[in-house]
Amino acid sequence: MTKGKPFPVIIRFCVPIVLGSLFQQVYNLADAVIVGHFIGMEEMGAVMSMGSLIFLIIGFVMGLTTGFSIPIARSFGAGNVSEMRRYAANSFYLCGVLAALLTALTVVFARRLLVIMQTPPEIIDAAYNYIIILMSCITVTMAYNILVALLRALGDSKTPLFFLIFSCGVNIILDFVFIVVLELGTRGVGLATIISQAFAVVLCLIHIRRNFPVLYFRKEETRLSRSHSGKLLKNGVPMALQFSITAVGGIILQSAVNALGAVTVSAVGVASRIQIFIMQPMEALGITMATFCAQNLGKKKIHRIIKGIKIGMASVLVYSIFGGLVIIFFGRYIAALFINADVSPEDVSYAMDCIKNFQIVNGSLYWLLGILFILRYSVQGLGYSGVTLFAGVSELFARAGVALILAPLYGFRAICFANPMSWLFADLLLAIIFIIVMKKMLKNLRHFGSFKKSSEEKNA
Repeated sequence: MTKGKPFPVIIRFCVPIVLGSLFQQVYNLADAVIVGHFIGMEEMGAVMSMGSLIFLIIGFVMGLTTGFSIPIARSFGAGNVSEMRRYAANSFYLCGVLAALLTALTVVFARRLLVIMQTPPEIIDAAYNYIIILMSCITVTMAYNILVALLRALGDSKTPLFFLIFSCGVNIILDFVFIVVLELGTRGVGLATIISQAFAVVLCLIHIRRNFPVLYFRKEETRLSRSHSGKLLKNGVPMALQFSITAVGGIILQSAVNALGAVTVSAVGVASRIQIFIMQPMEALGITMATFCAQNLGKKKIHRIIKGIKIGMASVLVYSIFGGLVIIFFGRYIAALFINADVSPEDVSYAMDCIKNFQIVNGSLYWLLGILFILRYSVQGLGYSGVTLFAGVSELFARAGVALILAPLYGFRAICFANPMSWLFADLLLAIIFIIVMKKMLKNLRHFGSFKKSSEEKNA
């Protein structure tokens, strides 16, 4: 990502990530549709209500592995292959230890968290059956995410897409087998997800072995290194906590939603799941900017970084407007796919009204989220992951304020504004952080005599 005109380079790298994210959401939607039609609305609510809790754990894993990829990408961009392999080897060791720790913690505390979240009694058992399967196999999820992060750090965003498409197909087939044929209920949903991810892990390992000789480790490069592990954790932990802090805010908000009843839980769950589907291209563009900034920082191409960030910002704003219009005008028709025909007309009418209002408020403000993704991932790619935690904390306070103060007063109407408020608070803080980081980077480059446009940058 250090050569060629930034716009086509960014788009070529981003598109496979977008498609991969969309396919992943397709099989998440398939889970909900199959559960809603073949089991019932309460079980669908159980799966949907776990979104925030799952994101607390899976988001931690995604943030951690994305953070680990930044030193790998920077070393690769600088042409230091041996250093890159040392970072890759140590990232595997860290992932193994953290996966074991996360598995133990989540299995022990899963039911307690469901109780704390005020999960309705009629869906708590189904929710627990679903979450315990996913969390007991977190090692598979960790393995998949670190392998994908490694491939992206080396500039390959296409191959993970093909593996994910295959995994999606396996997941949907297994959904039917476990839910419709074997009647395993929400346990079947969890099993289908884990098994399909395991297939993707195996395919990633085979692909890396056959096509990436740059990852053939020498013996001395596989040793556990305190310095390399420390740098990986310095980048990974803040990004992981960023995801988790955001998820904690979501859990607090979900508790407020749970207090409004099972139908409201299902409605918000459906609206949120569809919204995540629309959001994926924005986050994919942010992930692209993290790799773009990291690799070009390794080459000290500051002008290219600035130009790339401008392109990313313009692209995400255009998409956010388009995505908002889609969700506002067509979101309710997508939501209708989740509703079981046996549900009472009164419940259906109330759920659809909730979904409509949620989508209108959130969809009209997606541009705030687009700005958030570009600023956050760009700052992280430049090596300042820690400071973005403050933006995550601001999101947490915004969602908690809505859940604890506004929701008891205004009910569902307040819930609709929770996400946009958190995006706004984070944007204001990230804008300040971004300006400070850019000024600091420019000052350092001038000091070391590196602030020069290369002929390649001028042509780009």
